Amino acid sequence: MKILMVVPPADREKEYGNLKDSRPQYPSLGLSYIAAVGQRDGNEVKAIDCDVEELDYEDVDEVIRAYRPDLIGMQTFCTTVERCHTIAKRAKKIRPGVRVVLGGVQATLFPEESLREEAVDFVVRGEGEEVFSRLLKALPRGDSGLENIPGLARKKNGAIIANSAADLVEHLDDIPVPALELFPMDKYHSASQLRGRRTVHILTSRGCPFRCINCCTPRLFGKSYRYNSSERVIREIKRLQGTFGVDGIQFYDDVFTINRKRTMELLDAMIEAELNISWTCLTRVDLIDPELLKKMKEAGCYQIFYGIESGVQRLLDLIKKGIKLDQVRQAVRDTKKAGIEIVASFMLALPTETREDTLNTIQFGIELDPEYVYWLTATPYPGTALYDLARTTGTLLDVDWSNFSVFNEVVYLPEGRTVEEIKSLVKYGYRKFYFRPSYIVRRINTLRKLPPSKVYNLVKTGIKTMLS
Repeated sequence: MKILMVVPPADREKEYGNLKDSRPQYPSLGLSYIAAVGQRDGNEVKAIDCDVEELDYEDVDEVIRAYRPDLIGMQTFCTTVERCHTIAKRAKKIRPGVRVVLGGVQATLFPEESLREEAVDFVVRGEGEEVFSRLLKALPRGDSGLENIPGLARKKNGAIIANSAADLVEHLDDIPVPALELFPMDKYHSASQLRGRRTVHILTSRGCPFRCINCCTPRLFGKSYRYNSSERVIREIKRLQGTFGVDGIQFYDDVFTINRKRTMELLDAMIEAELNISWTCLTRVDLIDPELLKKMKEAGCYQIFYGIESGVQRLLDLIKKGIKLDQVRQAVRDTKKAGIEIVASFMLALPTETREDTLNTIQFGIELDPEYVYWLTATPYPGTALYDLARTTGTLLDVDWSNFSVFNEVVYLPEGRTVEEIKSLVKYGYRKFYFRPSYIVRRINTLRKLPPSKVYNLVKTGIKTMLS
């Protein structure tokens, strides 16, 4: 079977606004895992990334005509699902017999929405590797056997049928490494604050047991948490170094340090392997300690991303973040003492948040004094508990999910707030934080560790943000 994996065209200005020049562009890990499964099962697989390759719908049409795929697979998010539907409809006109399969967060949470599209044949819900593999094996036999594939949603005689949920992959090492060689690896780049000329992201675990209401992970995977063996992670990093010349890693796990014992074992393995690679990760302020941070630094960690979200305890409790402000302060002190940079992310204009709360959050971020800060507008993504709360508290301004980006549009207003006020406070936060003389002096010294192209993008982003 000939399979085509497609990342649909993107509107960078719409999704990222002034931050588009410093945002990362990574290969789709979701599609690359699924592509690897397709290859393992003996199929021919091709991938195109319209975003990074700057392709439009007509370019995709030409690929479909030339490649003549039997099946097209796409990963959906709320911001991209309509583009996936558009590609599906165009593909059916060019090649009526092609099967279209959608997966990803949006299709998993709302399979009926996609299957109502005539051009969409199947939705793979949840983790897709095993479901997709079974679908590929069943298709040559026609419709027989499709009802026995957990995690598959499909159409039959005009009705939408969702099979029972699939079990989660218990042993992640059983999944083949992502087929990144199918993607234009030379065209990707990491966020501008990350070191390395070629930094890529990898996953070493799946799942998160926490219950933050701004995240849909609990609805997708429950309280599960599973991880790759240290040996598998080391092999994957060495492959990235040897095959693609990677000199930096961003661990994209939801919470990298969630299992302290496992994290220490992985760090020891990385040190013993002498990987000579710098890396960053995402984690929580309540899941680090001085000993762990020291080991992370020794293993090559130079930066940690903390989703702090608010400087107001009432709002942290509202979104079920499960942390205290004093924990944040202590984690920041410990991280700095370990010699590791901090990227702190905050959500402004949460439900019930007042103007005074927003200003307190900005002041709290300045007090913490991380290396980098993001002031993002609270965006209630479909499928999250935050979305449910936003529908009853304040006002959802937009029902077009393609506009739901934390980097650009204001799509939700707490009671008594205005779009103009919130946008103004976002700009105020960036100016207040980044225009401090002491901060500018420190950053000039550390910018020397970044490639010149990234320094240029950071400066350009800063100027555009301040002047817009």
